[in-house]
Amino acid sequence: MNAALARLAAAAGIEPEYWDALGTRRELAEPTARAVLRALGFDPDRAADDLDAQALSLAGSPSPAGAASPAGSPSPAGSLATPAPGHCFIPESFAAGRRAWGIAVQLYSLRSARNWGIGDFTDLARIAVIAAGHGAVLVGLNPLHARHLSRPDEASPYSPSSRICIDPMYIDVEAVPDFGECDAAVAMAAAPAFRARLQTLRDAPLVDHRSVCEVKLQVLRTVFASFRATHAHADDSRRRDLAAFVLAQGEPLARFAEFEALRLSRAADGLPALDWQAWPDGWRDPDSAALARFRLEAADEIAFQMYLQWEAARQLDDAAAAARAGGLELALYRDLAVGAARDSAEAWGDQELIATRISVGAPPDQFSRSGQNWGLPPWNPRVLAARDYRPFAALLAANMAGAGALRIDHVMALMRLFWIPDGMAGSEGAYVRQPFDALAAVLAEESRRHRCMIIGEDLGSVPDGLRERLHGLGLLSYRVLLFERHWESDGRFRLPGEYPQQALATVATHDMPTIADFWRFGDIARRAALGLFQDDAAREQEIARRHDERWKVLALLHDLGLAPADPEDTQQIAEALHAAVARTPSMLAVVQLDDVLGETEPANIPGTNREYPNWRRKLSRTLDEIACDPRLERLASIMEDAGRRAKPEK
Repeated sequence: MNAALARLAAAAGIEPEYWDALGTRRELAEPTARAVLRALGFDPDRAADDLDAQALSLAGSPSPAGAASPAGSPSPAGSLATPAPGHCFIPESFAAGRRAWGIAVQLYSLRSARNWGIGDFTDLARIAVIAAGHGAVLVGLNPLHARHLSRPDEASPYSPSSRICIDPMYIDVEAVPDFGECDAAVAMAAAPAFRARLQTLRDAPLVDHRSVCEVKLQVLRTVFASFRATHAHADDSRRRDLAAFVLAQGEPLARFAEFEALRLSRAADGLPALDWQAWPDGWRDPDSAALARFRLEAADEIAFQMYLQWEAARQLDDAAAAARAGGLELALYRDLAVGAARDSAEAWGDQELIATRISVGAPPDQFSRSGQNWGLPPWNPRVLAARDYRPFAALLAANMAGAGALRIDHVMALMRLFWIPDGMAGSEGAYVRQPFDALAAVLAEESRRHRCMIIGEDLGSVPDGLRERLHGLGLLSYRVLLFERHWESDGRFRLPGEYPQQALATVATHDMPTIADFWRFGDIARRAALGLFQDDAAREQEIARRHDERWKVLALLHDLGLAPADPEDTQQIAEALHAAVARTPSMLAVVQLDDVLGETEPANIPGTNREYPNWRRKLSRTLDEIACDPRLERLASIMEDAGRRAKPEK
């Protein structure tokens, strides 16, 4: 790479080298530098003097790519107002040393006698009240982001169509106020064949996302038609409420509704659900004349999409209110994904903000030696800075609705993101620095404004010093017991007293096997059956590592006086591990509901797509059964005995 190009790359915030998890030093290659510079809006093909001129234009001024982060955060008016990042919200009782606990659940996995084959917002209110009754202060959730209605089988909540909008499949159809007013919808839902189909969807061990989408949209379209007829008068209160919601949500909602209408229109016409970048010219540009005509032709469908978002937001608000009324102090602990899908409404609706021909991912590690490509286009930090970070503030505000805590997935993105140009392997990517101070300032401001605690998912390759900076900003670290080990020495597990206070502690995550599955080597057998090991030797190495992990887990539990009577009893192991987490000084301890119930199938297996039914597996127990499950009672006692209480001590 010539010197002028290297200088421009450095000035633009592209790191010249990094060490991957395999111990390999990887230098920035010229093709990668050129592709990333183009995505950032630079021209890398100019002569050396012009390259230096571009680099000099960045010197001495705040670099949105992170070389010198802009100070300050946007005020509500959008101007940079504060000189430095503030502190995220932490309730006084927690700052003073209080410790509490909560339950994490995949909302879609909840079973009830009344839902339509997928957990919904009414189920959310119920599990929240159950959790509160057992002494919890929050219920953690998977991202509630809007997925892809035209491709409902794409179930991952971490690759959504929009992170601003909500997945309408979580709407409880029979709780929509207009449902009861619509005789046609009530009759449709009461028909024997329809009720039989709903029962089949409820009884299935996996969420049938496509069928759930079909039955819900069928009835909701009928409900919407009735709403428009019944509430047609301009002075009608519900009509005014919907109009106010649409006005408040502004362009992001409008673009989302148009995009979903476009894709559903293509599906109805039998056209393939292509990436929007492969659409006809007129449809690729939201401001084109063709789109103006489509808005007129598809006005009803666009209005229907807006109606779904209005009702989803109302039901989510109601669930959060029911949680707080039921005694769940922090209500919901929501999750913000690191990005939206490449073929998403979010990317289509604001193409200037998206870095083109780039996906974010992770460098090579022991699990993926060629690196990971997550298929999520990043935001262009230069454009974000030019807009005073308003899109980031809006994204945070949308995801703090109803939440007392918010998890930032891959929080390292506040400092740097691993960019992989199209057509290149993950090992050919590069780190691009982000405007940390500015992003942190926005995050702190929104956290305080919404009185929402922030948990930073700081797992994986964490830059030196980042955890300390996040701690100073008031973010809670995300500490997973099965990862908390003395890697620098003998690999033993950390004792509870070694965890930080300003943290959320948990045994495992949704991307890991359940405790029962982990203890029985079930995840290794499953990965072998799926062909995820390079060879038999790799599988045997993993089995050997697991034996060592099990021995070290038992050593930890023995040292804490928590050794199980039967080390092969997975319920005893789970309860002992939860007791270990409960004893940490960390402000929050969160338990996966899967592990309380002894589930043996994972929610998700990273690195797989259709080989395994990711994001579909339901819980083995209904909400009625969970409410009186003795295992939940024992968990509550474990937390209480460790000093984790729903109410702060006076």
